[in-house]
Amino acid sequence: MERRILHLDIDAFFASVEQLRNPRLAGKPVIVGSGCIASCSYEARKFGLYAGQSLSEARRLCPKAVILEGNYFVYRCFTNRVWEICRTFSPSVDTYLDDAYLDLKGTENLYPDILKSAAQLKDHIRRETGLSVTVGIGQSRIVARMASKSAKPDGMRLVEPAEVLPFLANFEVDKLPGVGHKTAEVLKRLNIHAVGELRNLPRHGLEALFGKLGLAIYDRCRGLDTMITSKKEIPHSISRETTFHKETTNRAEIEGMLCYLTERIGYTLRQLGCAAKTIHLKIRYGDFEGEKASESLLEATDIDNEIHRAAVGILNRIYTRRVALRHIGITVSHILPSEKGRRSLFETGEERAHRLLHAIDKIRGRFGFSAITVGKAINLLGNLKQDSYGYVLRTPSLTK
Repeated sequence: MERRILHLDIDAFFASVEQLRNPRLAGKPVIVGSGCIASCSYEARKFGLYAGQSLSEARRLCPKAVILEGNYFVYRCFTNRVWEICRTFSPSVDTYLDDAYLDLKGTENLYPDILKSAAQLKDHIRRETGLSVTVGIGQSRIVARMASKSAKPDGMRLVEPAEVLPFLANFEVDKLPGVGHKTAEVLKRLNIHAVGELRNLPRHGLEALFGKLGLAIYDRCRGLDTMITSKKEIPHSISRETTFHKETTNRAEIEGMLCYLTERIGYTLRQLGCAAKTIHLKIRYGDFEGEKASESLLEATDIDNEIHRAAVGILNRIYTRRVALRHIGITVSHILPSEKGRRSLFETGEERAHRLLHAIDKIRGRFGFSAITVGKAINLLGNLKQDSYGYVLRTPSLTK
């Protein structure tokens, strides 16, 4: 029996939630974002709007668009319910911001007609949440994801193993997961515009051009993907970022926000039982110019203070202009299973810090993240609203 993966993508997620919350927005062009578009309704996309586009350009193309800052806590409630429904369909679900992969291995007898069963899953989600989703089914994550892309919005597509190569062949190269703008530009200079044309490049050639990414591209353009779909899968990276409510040069506010974002990353790492070795930081000034840099630690860590210390060091290196910041983000990568659970005969300072963090995590898990405020994140008290989830940020980012 061929392995089957189901990719489920929530259509125009943030914008769709806002239209559900306010029925007067139904059928109208809706944008969620600050500075740039985080999500826009399909009514807005008809005007040429897309995620990542600047709001100034969006206003020019669609003057009647309704622009909202959004509320992550509300969106999180919707996704929690969608993922709960997905877990009744498959025992192995890997979730992201607004999409998920469901491994259907072992469910062949439950779902002999997979398209009929997938339609029932879509209907269940719509009844429970009001959201429409698109479903793609294939032999790998790559094929399933490309199938769902081709069926949007509110569609469904099954790609059988024999159809994979011709199905993928005509997609533009930048539609292949992992092929970003810069990579696509290199390929187009080589006169490679479609995924099918990528298969003419040898494995060693792609590796020479793009390193490990080249090896992944070699497999993906053939519909191959060895990634495991599992709740316990270790992510490649975890990020948290936000736009400040007001552009600021206040160092206490900037480091307070950086501390808070670091706490969110550390909490996620410990929940996964992981530690990270590389810290990335990016900033964007009020004039939309930006800087970014990274630093690798000697050992992987899941301790907030160690991640924050490295992030502040990077901030000191890249924040060199006397211009207010509008955006800041931190990402950790090179994520490994944590070894912090091991205890020595005599407790070290690191072990004490880890034990304290676990105690704080338990309190936050029970009473909400805002139950305890520590470190430089205290600088944000009184300046930002809080709910049970934590500080209410202007443009919060989920884990990537």
